[in-house]
Amino acid sequence: MKQIKLYTLSLFMAVLTLASCSEYTDGINDDPNAFTSAPAELLLGNAQLSIITLSESQAARVAGIFTDQFTGADRQFIPLNSYTTSNTDYDDIWSDLYVEGATQADLAIKKAAEEGNTVLEGVAEINLALLMGEAAALFGDVPFTEAFDAQAFPEPNFDAQADVLNSVQDLLTSGISKVGSTPVSIYGDLRFASNGATWAEVAHSLKARYYLVAKDYPSALAEARLGISSSNGDLVASHSSTVGAKNLFFVFTKVEREGYLTTEGSHLYNLVSGATPRLLATPGETQREAYYYADNVNPNTASGGVFAEDADFPIISYIETKLIEAEAAQRTGDDALTPFNAVRTELAGIYGGAFPATTSTGATLLEEILEEKYISLIGSLQVFHDVRRTNNLIGVPIKNADTPILPQRFLYPLNEINSNTNTPATSVGLYDTTQVNQ
Repeated sequence: MKQIKLYTLSLFMAVLTLASCSEYTDGINDDPNAFTSAPAELLLGNAQLSIITLSESQAARVAGIFTDQFTGADRQFIPLNSYTTSNTDYDDIWSDLYVEGATQADLAIKKAAEEGNTVLEGVAEINLALLMGEAAALFGDVPFTEAFDAQAFPEPNFDAQADVLNSVQDLLTSGISKVGSTPVSIYGDLRFASNGATWAEVAHSLKARYYLVAKDYPSALAEARLGISSSNGDLVASHSSTVGAKNLFFVFTKVEREGYLTTEGSHLYNLVSGATPRLLATPGETQREAYYYADNVNPNTASGGVFAEDADFPIISYIETKLIEAEAAQRTGDDALTPFNAVRTELAGIYGGAFPATTSTGATLLEEILEEKYISLIGSLQVFHDVRRTNNLIGVPIKNADTPILPQRFLYPLNEINSNTNTPATSVGLYDTTQVNQ
C-alpha cells in the first residue's frame, strides 16, 4: 500500500499549500493541466482498466501456469512452471488491484455520491466488489475496511478472507439497488464490448461467483439464476488492433515475451487435443482446438484466434454463470442437467461442432461440470479458484514432484511487506490454504 500512502500524502500537502495562500496571489500560479481532482467517471475508467489488466496480465498468467492451462517455458517462467516463486512476483498484481484499481473505484464511489449520481455510484460499487473479490480469492486475508484511508490507517490491517467476501456481497447488493436496468455501455463504454450486457445481470453473476468461492452453494444457485442470461450479456473487455487496446495475452506472447508462456504439454491442451480423454465425449473439441491453438506449442494469436490482437476477453460470462448454476444445483440436489446442457448447446453454436448433452448424475456430473469450466474458461482466474476450492477434484497434474498439492494462494507482495507491518507474510506460504478452503 506504499503507493496509496504516497498518493494520499501528496494530495493532502497540496490542499494545505492551497489553503495557506494569500488572496492576493490566488490564481497566479494556477496550471490548468495540473489536476487536483477528477470526475467520478474518469476514476471509474481507471478502475475498469485495472480489471482488464488483472484478468489478462500477470495474475492470469501465473494462475494459468499453476493450473496447467499454460506452460512456463523461458527465463523466469521456467521456475514458475514448477511453482518456484517469490514475493516480488506479486508486486505488480497487488498494485493493479489496489493502487490502479480498488482505490480508484472507492474514490469514484465517493465522488459519485457527492455529485448525486446514484447510477454511477452503483456501477463503481460493482467494480470495487469485483476487484476486492479477486483480491480475497487470490491472496486470502487482505486489507479492506482500512484500505482506503491512508491518513487514518497508514498501515491498514488485513481483514479475514470470509469477511471481505461478505463485504463484496454487500457492495454488489448496494450496486444492484442503484443501477436498475442500466446497460454496461453506460459507464463502461470503450473499455467493455458494446452488447446487451446490463450492470444488474453482471452484478448478480458476480454475486454467484463469489458465493461459489465462499462455498455458499445455495446462494450461488439463486444468484446465478438472476445473472447473465445470454452470451450477448457477457461483460467483455474490448480489444482492437490499435496500439494500447490490444489483447494483453497477445501483447505478452507475441510482442513482449514470445516463448515465455506456451501451451506445450499443458493439461488443457491435452484435453482439447484428445491426448487426454474427456470425461464427456466431445467431437466438437476439434473445432475448439483450432480456435485455442496455433500448433501443439503455442496459443492461437492469429486473426480469429483466442488470443488474437483484437480478440475480446470475457471478464464474466453467460457460460461461467450457467456452469456456476450447474455446479451449485448439483451440490444442493437441484436441477443441474438443464444449465449444464444449455452450456453444451451454447458451445456447439460457438464452435460449430458436436457438444453432446449429458445424462450423468451424482459425482460424475459434478466432475463433468468442473472439467467443462476448466476448458471453457481459458486464461481465467476462476479456474485457479475452482481447483483450490474443490481440492483439485478434476485431477490437474502437479508439475512439481516435491509437493503433493497445487499452489493454494498468491504470496503477499514484497512492497506491501516492506511498507505495512500488519502484512501476515511470515506465517503464510504458497501451499497454505486460504480460510474458505480449509
